[in-house]
Formats: sequence, C-alpha cells, structure tokens
Amino acid sequence: MDSSTLRDLRTAYDSGQLIAFVGAGVSVGAGLPTWRKLAEILRDRAQERGAEPSALLELDELIQGNQLLDAISAAKHLLRVDFEREVLRSLDDRGIPDVPEAAAAIAALSPRLWSVITTNLDRLLSRAFSGAWDELTDPPGNLAQDKHYILKIHGTLRDARTWVFTRDQYDKAMFASPQLQATIGALYRTHPFLFLGFGLADDNIDLTLGQIRAQSGGQPPTHYALLPKGITGPSRRRKLEDSGVRLIEYPNERGTHAELTQILRWLAGPAAAAVPGAALSSPAMATSAQVPGGGPQPGDLADLSPRVQTSSPGAAASSATTGSTGPLATFICYAPGDADLLKRLEIHLSQVKREKLIAAWHVGQVQVGEEEEAVARERLASAKLILLLISAEFLATEKNDEQIALAMDRHDQRSAHVVPILLRPCDWETSRFAKLQALPRDKTPVAKASDSDEAFTKIVKELRGLIGKLAFAAR
Repeated sequence: MDSSTLRDLRTAYDSGQLIAFVGAGVSVGAGLPTWRKLAEILRDRAQERGAEPSALLELDELIQGNQLLDAISAAKHLLRVDFEREVLRSLDDRGIPDVPEAAAAIAALSPRLWSVITTNLDRLLSRAFSGAWDELTDPPGNLAQDKHYILKIHGTLRDARTWVFTRDQYDKAMFASPQLQATIGALYRTHPFLFLGFGLADDNIDLTLGQIRAQSGGQPPTHYALLPKGITGPSRRRKLEDSGVRLIEYPNERGTHAELTQILRWLAGPAAAAVPGAALSSPAMATSAQVPGGGPQPGDLADLSPRVQTSSPGAAASSATTGSTGPLATFICYAPGDADLLKRLEIHLSQVKREKLIAAWHVGQVQVGEEEEAVARERLASAKLILLLISAEFLATEKNDEQIALAMDRHDQRSAHVVPILLRPCDWETSRFAKLQALPRDKTPVAKASDSDEAFTKIVKELRGLIGKLAFAAR
C-alpha cells in the first residue's frame, strides 16, 4: 500500500501545526455514549415519561437518518425540564477512573500538537492532558495565534449555558457568533486538521465541516481523518475529499479501535527510521496508552501501513507550515508588462510574508546603483522557491530566457522548486517548464478568470501548502 498519506500526516504533526479535531468516539472507550446512543437514551427516557407515540416515531426516524441535532432537539422538547438532568447523567465522566486509551494517545502528541478542538462535553481530554492545557468554550479574539488549548465548541458538561446539542443551540453558536466562525475558519485555513472519533456520517460534523470550509475561502488546505474501514461510502468519500479531507481507514475487527491508538502512538513516537523494529500490532501496544517516557515504543510505519488504507484528493498536498527555518527565499520572475498582476499577487501574498514564511524578491526591488542582472542572478541562485509569471510578454522577453534556464537547471537538480503561474493566455505548453504543475491547477489564466481575486487566493493557498513542505524538508 502507498503509505504517502500517513507520511504526510507525520510531516504535518512534525511541523508543530497539526490540530486534533476530536469527536465522541474517543470518549466511547471510557463507556460514554456516542451522539447517536445519547439520542436513543433520551428517546427511551421520553417514552418512560409518556411521550406520544407519534412524537416517538418521528424521533426514531430522525435517529435512523443520522439527523442527530434534530433528534436531540426533539428529545429536549419531549423531556423539557428533565433534559439537562438526563444529559448530565449520561455524559458524566467523574465516576470513570481512567481516561480511554485514545485520549491518552492524543495527549501523548502534546509536544508538537498545536491544539485540540472537540465536540465532546466531558472532561476526559482535559484529564488526559493532566489539566496542562486550558479548556475554552468562548474563544478570545486572538485564539488563532495562540496554541496549547482544548477548544470545546459544543460546550462543557457542567455549564448547560454552553451546550450545543440542539438545532437552535447549534445555529446560535455557529451563525450568531462571528468570532467563533472567524476563529475556526482561520484555524482551518492555516492549519492541517486531524479528525478522529467521528463516524463522519453525523449531521453535526457535516454542518461543522460546511461552516469551517466556507470560512476557509472555498480552497481548504489538506486535512486528515482517521476512521474505521467500511463506514464511508463512495459518495460520502468524494464529498469529504472535495472538502480537502484525506481519509485514513484502519481495520476495526474487534470493535475496540485499537489500531487508532496505534497510529496516534506511532505519530507521537520518534522518527520511523530511528525506531527499533517493535511491531505496532503487538498485544502490548494494543493495550498501552501511556505518554512518551513510559510503555512500549511505537514501531515503524511499515508495520502498520499494510493494514491501513488511505485516500487522498487529487490536489492534496501537505499543509504543514514552516518551523524554525526562517522565511523561504523566493524569486519571482516576470515581464514588465505584467507589473500590474505582479502587484496583485504580492498583495495576496502579504499575509504569507507577514507570517515570515517567505522572503520574496523580484527585479523591481533592485536598488539604485546595483547591477540588475548580477543581483538577479545571485538571488535566483540562492532561492528555494521560484515563481514564473507566465504571459506572452514573459515568453517573448529575452532577458527571461537565461533566468528560466537557470531556474529549470536548479529544479532538475532538486535544489529549488519552480512553479509556473499562468497570468495571461499564451502558447506555453511547449516550453521547458510545461512539464511542471502550473497554477491555477485548471490552467485558466488569472486574467481570464471570472474573479481574479478568487484565482489569486487559490494560488496562494496552494503555495502556502508547498512552502510548508519545502520548509520542513530543509530542517
């Protein structure tokens, strides 16, 4: 099996940018109910309290259709004042002595994990982190720049005012809270997410994904989802992949999700090449959930990957961002007649520059008294990323021929990465760089796009993912 998706996930984690998005499945290991099971419990309580058969039938249909927000909303209406008490009774983890293995494995990722977002109301994750990370239900405005926290977007159990169980609560949280929308959108736009503990068939995760996907500008970076094999059909798989989510399916023959814990512990362990051959499938590994520093060490990726199936969208690329390597030296080659579109591209790259991910240069920045060709040659020779802004004038400019030749030589030697960016229609398909993946991916020049800002936004999102991969490779 091609293990590239698992390795890309490892790269995302090693970058220090990965966010774990955790669903109810992680708490199930401690005996707490899934959202579906909670809806069924509430339905039974409503029946015990004499709810009308027609109302119970409607509730059953909602549960069977995985419309869990609507099902719990209907149950709340039937239970009225008893609703909060039943939820508290069903989700209270205070009587559970040990955190589930999956929660402990997530906590073991803490050295490089950016943060955790969860839909769970219980405190099992906070307990797994030994209280070292703050629990948040009302994110501050600067949260997108902060790290090492557990953001509970559906509230916390001991404060019913924060709960997001029902349709009206969800709508209030996601639509009446621009700050929450902006925060989640900013994180989804700039960080790789790892979804785990979700069936990815519940309507609450559908709605959440839809909202944060909309906030990401329609071109989300690559994210990942760990889920049991066989629960996702072809139609739903395509929908998730179109959302930028790469699926990693693991066997779950015993129903214990032991393989999920194994993958997380492999992720938290040392680099695979440096690890002695302790098999991930060993019995000790399947039952241990200790944090690094105790317990068995995770084995090599090769021990697990034959039993894991991965899926990736056509345009998938790692979205890990830069670490401590400094800005990536970037050379922009363009024609004078395209200075207007160059300026537009620079505006769209401004946030990337502000984050010190790249240090971009072009000949328009040559200082008075400097020799343009010599300076350009020096800059081009040291650049790690080279952007070619393609147009008819670019192809016709003799001065660019030398720069293109040097750029492609460096690309062939793998000392730099060259990306053609199609600005205007021209006959570029027979050029030396025609073999390279150009942007936009659909090969529609920016000048011909119905919305040039949208085209530049998609280009910059692609570049951001590439920059992360190049920066990590240079570490």
